[in-house]
Formats: sequence, C-alpha cells, structure tokens
Amino acid sequence: MKIVGIMGSPRKGGNTEILLDLALKEAQKLGADVSKVSLQEKKISPCLGCLKCTETGKCAIKDDMQEIHQEMREAEGILWATPVYFWSMSGQTKIAMDRTFALMYPKLQLANKVGGLILVAGSRGCVNTANIFHMYFNYNHMFCTEFSWGYARDKGAIERDKIALKGARGTARQMVAFIRSHPKYPEEFDVSLTRFIREKDF
Repeated sequence: MKIVGIMGSPRKGGNTEILLDLALKEAQKLGADVSKVSLQEKKISPCLGCLKCTETGKCAIKDDMQEIHQEMREAEGILWATPVYFWSMSGQTKIAMDRTFALMYPKLQLANKVGGLILVAGSRGCVNTANIFHMYFNYNHMFCTEFSWGYARDKGAIERDKIALKGARGTARQMVAFIRSHPKYPEEFDVSLTRFIREKDF
C-alpha cells in the first residue's frame, strides 16, 4: 500500500510539516510505503481553465504537477497537509488542488482512494478548510478519514500540542485501516454525479 503526503505549507520544517512527517512515519510503521511532496519546492502554475484535459485526461501545462499527478495515481492514500490562511488552505495547496481537475477525465482517476487531511491554524478556520477538502474527496469519489488539526503560530510550537500530535498519528492509522478494507464505489458512478446526470439517460 502506498500513501503520498502533500505538504502545502510554504514554511519548510514548520508546524504543518512536523505533523505530516509524524503521520507518514506512523503509516510506515503500519506497513505503508510512504512518500512526500513538498509543494513549496515545486514549480506549479495555476490552472488556465483551457479544458484541454477534458479531452485527454492530462493537463496541458508542463511543469512539476505532472510528477505529482503520477504520485497521486499510484497511491492508495493521499494525505493533504496545509496551514490555514484566512479560513482556507494555503495558496500553494489551492493551486495544486485546482490542477488535479485533469484527473477527473476520462473517468475519475482518484476514485476509491482514501483521502486524509492535516490542518494547522493560528486560532481558527479548521472546519471551514476541512469542508472544502471533504467536498473535494466526495466529488472525486474518494473515501476520507477524519481530519486532524492543531493550533500553533511560531515554528515548532505544534510539538507542545499533544492533541495535534496524537491526531496526526490517528489519521494515519485510519488511512491504513481504510485502505486495507478496500472500499469501492459502484462502477456505474465512475464519473462525478454532475457528469452522470448530463451523460446518462435514466
């Protein structure tokens, strides 16, 4: 089983990365093959809205997102981790999420994978951010664990938040258990519901 962690914080070695590394280490202890993608180290352009991917299933922009797409295709679990900025995810995370639109064609390429989420906020905004991810997982016909969260501002302060540390490990444990259960959507729903409604006669 493979789990890829997507680190969306621009601050290397910060609170978000500390929790993600802890979660990936826990998953590895449970037998998962893990890898990590740090978005701040990648060259990723915003989506152009060209819709060429709806014809090819591949993004027309040639940059580091192509490599991330491949990591996501190969993984059974995708664990996103982002700080909370203005009640939402970081800009780096949102750009990467937008660019996964290509993975919805010709069929949902992320379907039946398990999604996980780790959030770090200064004081608030975790639920708002989690709602966006839960809709994203649902739209892609993924299964998701409970999300884990922590509150910290100064670099490294999250290590004093015992709830956050235990939560990150717990999310990893849920992901591994979920993957091992082999959840699966019905094959007739191999596209999003909006496409299903437009394309199917029922």
